Amino acid sequence: MGNRDKEREKRQGQILQIALDQFIMKGYYGTSTREICKIAEVSSGLMFHYFDSKKALYETLIEIGCEKMVFMPEEDLSPLKIFEKNIQDLFQMIRSNPFSAKMFVFMGYAVYNAAHISQKAGELLAQHDIINQSVPLIEKGQELGEIRSGNPLALSISFWCSIQGIAEAIALNPDNPIPDEKWILDILKK
Repeated sequence: MGNRDKEREKRQGQILQIALDQFIMKGYYGTSTREICKIAEVSSGLMFHYFDSKKALYETLIEIGCEKMVFMPEEDLSPLKIFEKNIQDLFQMIRSNPFSAKMFVFMGYAVYNAAHISQKAGELLAQHDIINQSVPLIEKGQELGEIRSGNPLALSISFWCSIQGIAEAIALNPDNPIPDEKWILDILKK
C-alpha cells in the first residue's frame, strides 16, 4: 500500500470516527456533514469524495457494525461454550478498541430507525439479528441441560442486552471496569 492509499485510509477512518460520534450524540437527522467536515478539518468536497452522501456514510458504519456482529457458532463447541467464547471475543474487542464500544451504541440506536433512513441499512440489520439468531442455540443448550429453562427469546434478549448495556457504559467512560464474563454467562447457565 502506497503513502497515498495510507493517507486515504487514515482520512476515511477519521471521518468515520467523527461521524460515529455525531450519529450517537445527535442521531441521523441531527447530524450534519458540515459539522463532520468541520471537526475532521476536511473540505466537504473531500468528504464527499470518500462518501457520496450522509446516507452513504451512515450505511458504511452499519456495514462495519454488521461485520462485527457476526454470530457464527462453532460446530465442535457446546452451546454454552459458544456463548462464552463470544463474550470473551466481544469484551476483548471492547477493551482494546473504544471504536468497538461506540459501535455497539450506534448499532443499538440503528436497530430502531435504520430501516426508515435507508432500505439497505434496514436489510443489513435484519440479516444480522443476533438476538433471534441465538434462539436455536439456546434451545439446543436447554435440550442438553446446560442452559437454564425459560423462554429462549427472553434469555437471548437478556444476554445480548446486558452486553449492549456494558458496551454503552464503556463507550461513555472507557475507564469503567468491564464486568467478569462469567456474570454475563450466568444469565444463560443452568
